[in-house]
Amino acid sequence: MLATLLALAMTADAPPLAAVPSVTVGRALASAPAGGERAMAATRPLLGHPYLPSPLGEESGPDPDPRFRLDAFDCMTFAETAVALGSSETLGEARRALDDIRYDGPPAFENRNHEVLSQWIPSNEARGWIREVTAEVAPGHVRREEKVYTEEGWEAVRRAGRAIAGLPRSRLPLGRYGLDVIAPHDVAAVEPAVPAGSLVFLVRADAPDRATRISHVGLVVRGPDGSRRVRHATSTRGVDRVIEEPLARFLERESRAFPAWPVSGIALFEILDNRTHLAASIAGLSPAPAPEGDRGR
Repeated sequence: MLATLLALAMTADAPPLAAVPSVTVGRALASAPAGGERAMAATRPLLGHPYLPSPLGEESGPDPDPRFRLDAFDCMTFAETAVALGSSETLGEARRALDDIRYDGPPAFENRNHEVLSQWIPSNEARGWIREVTAEVAPGHVRREEKVYTEEGWEAVRRAGRAIAGLPRSRLPLGRYGLDVIAPHDVAAVEPAVPAGSLVFLVRADAPDRATRISHVGLVVRGPDGSRRVRHATSTRGVDRVIEEPLARFLERESRAFPAWPVSGIALFEILDNRTHLAASIAGLSPAPAPEGDRGR
């Protein structure tokens, strides 16, 4: 009963699913400024849409799910869709943008940026889709968190039953990757500085038998009173849909999700206006690489 009440409370301002045609999202693409503002406006009509594990794929092969959809999401595909919409003026452009965000090469299962910390973030920083802003938002409140990927580590992940089924071992990332993190007890103090239209990643403690340290992601948006809220696709039982909730509640919810896997904090990435790169990608050109950032090291 409580879960049902929470679900209703958190989605009370969401439009009915039947009232969210693609034209509503398209209208936001044509009117909101590119970048985080457009990502917020274009994902607003998606509130209330159902949570679906791994709803996107390659339309054939090991994962035949569609490459683009607006009717169901998991947390990562919702974030990827938000980034794609942020630099698009049409849904056709968004489809092309999403391919560029999800893959390192042509759309194929083995080319997908499966792992967030070591693949998805570095790839999308390099291509100009996102920019790490955690240290700018919370100077004096960040620490560097890292994970080292080794062949032995991936074997431990496989033994724990958490390997990516069907992915060749040659495609598993190796090396040291890190990001800046704000500890949970510091989030309230820096919340007013968190930029609306940015991605918030939930970072957890390093675990040898887990392939990642990032367990969840959402889109930071402005609340009616100017506070920071998180729009995300949650798998919480009784909710399991795209919701919007205060940043503190988001952090609390995710802290409870895996009690044996402690939360280290959050990391923030700005969604950029990447229209130049997208236009070059659509035209089949090779745009100049983005300046070197603080990526995996």
